[in-house]
Amino acid sequence: MNEKDFFEKVIEIVSNASGLEVGAILGCNREECVDARYVLVAVLAECLSDRQIALASGLSVQLVNKAKNCFRERCKYRWGLKQMYEEVKNIGVN
Repeated sequence: MNEKDFFEKVIEIVSNASGLEVGAILGCNREECVDARYVLVAVLAECLSDRQIALASGLSVQLVNKAKNCFRERCKYRWGLKQMYEEVKNIGVN
């Protein structure tokens, strides 16, 4: 599976798990959208570099890096974020 196909598969799963549209996940700053974006980046970061994620998503490398590096800390106080991440991982994207 190439990077583009992997990205499309993961974002579709995150969209379904969060109930949000892809555009909202990538571009909206509402808290639920930011949570979904963090989950997206966390899952993608298991296989792709920050630069690859940025190119596929249209997000900046800096934003991707921040989401990746702050994910665990954000999970500590955002219970729904951890639940969404577990749901996405249980679907078996890797």
